[in-house]
Formats: sequence, structure tokens, C-alpha cells
Amino acid sequence: MTRNRLSLLLAVLAMFVVAAAGYFLAVQPQLAQAADARTQRESVEQTNESSRVELSRLRAQAKTLPQMKAELETLSASIPDEAALPAFIDELNATATAAGVQVQSYTTSDAAAYAPTASTTGSAAETAPGATATSAPTATPAPVAAPSSAAEPPLVTDPAVTAQNFSVVPAAVAVEGTYDQALAFVKGLQKGKRLFLITKISSAEASGSEADATGVATWMFGGSLYVLDSSTPSASATPSTDG
Repeated sequence: MTRNRLSLLLAVLAMFVVAAAGYFLAVQPQLAQAADARTQRESVEQTNESSRVELSRLRAQAKTLPQMKAELETLSASIPDEAALPAFIDELNATATAAGVQVQSYTTSDAAAYAPTASTTGSAAETAPGATATSAPTATPAPVAAPSSAAEPPLVTDPAVTAQNFSVVPAAVAVEGTYDQALAFVKGLQKGKRLFLITKISSAEASGSEADATGVATWMFGGSLYVLDSSTPSASATPSTDG
């Protein structure tokens, strides 16, 4: 009887050993794999959800892609990645013809690297970045009276615009015409494709009795053109003024 009881106990113990070995050797790895699979599934679901959100955002942006392309084209024409002076001269001549003025001279200076401008309370010519003196017509101009002082607008800077990728090309144009024609010429320039910031205006009476009778005068407009070379933001040299 004792031998049978001992055998039974040994058999039960062996069953527990086999069951434990089966659990640790077969069941536990399967459970661990199942837990890993659940974790991976949750991670994939989160990734899929993020992808769905991003895809929805891109689809919404794609609807405005034509509008953004048109805006980019307008901005690129306003501030190109090269000086493109011949194209600007063509625009000047077309604007002058439409306004009824005669272009007397056109001058530019070498491009200067952009430098942030400190806030001042002076004239627009003093606060414009890169604005330098340019040659004037042969007649001695008489400065136009400065407008009444107004509150200075806050300066706005962008860290993406640096001396390495942004440059200023000083330019001046002299035209001959009446006050109304000169005003129409300026308005045409401000609405043109190329950004031309006018910072200096002067005028001189044209010679000749006929000019005196018609009110024709010589007008000089000085200011700045801008070049933004977005393809080489780390370039050390400023863009060339060659068209």
C-alpha cells in the first residue's frame, strides 16, 4: 500500500513537472508573442491613424495647389532669384509709355548684401535697407517737400532672409513729363510685376519755353530692387546684377 501511494505521488509530481515545463517551454513564449503582437498592432494602428490625418491634410492642401502656384509665381516675379535687369528695364519702358512720360536715364549700382535696418524716425530713404545714393539727371533737382510725420510702422524681420541669400540693388530712373504723368508712372511701377521700392523723389523744371507752358518737368525716382536666391541659402556671395 505504501509503495502504491508513493508511486501515485511520484506520478502526480511528474504531471506537475510536465505541466510546468509545458507552460514555460510552450505556453509562456506563445503568450509573450501574443503580447508583442498586440503591442505591434497598436503601434501600427497609431501610425495608420497619423498617416490618415496627414493624408487628409495633404488632400486639403492639394485643392489649393493651383492658387499657391500662382501666388509663388507672382512673388518670384516680384523678388526673383537673380537681378534680371533687362526684364525690369522692359517693364519700365512699358510703364513709361502707358503713362506718357519719356525715360531720360536709368542707373543701377552693384548689389549689396542685406543687413537688418535699425528703427529710426527719419525719412523712408534713411530707413530703407540697402538704399544708397544714385546718379541724378543733369539738371539740379529740387527736393520735393517731405510729407508730414506719421507713426513709424514696426519693423518685421524673418530669420530665413539673410545676407547670404538676400541682396539689394540700388536703382534710379529719370523721366520727363507732367506731374500727372509722373504720378501715373509711379502708380504703374508700384503695380508692376517687379518690386521697386521708391525711397527718393526729386524734380527739376525742364528747359524750354514749351516745357514751361505745358508744365513738363524732369522727375527722378530712386529706390531699390531686391534679389532672393532661395536655392543657395548658405552662399557667401551676393547674386550678380547681370540679367
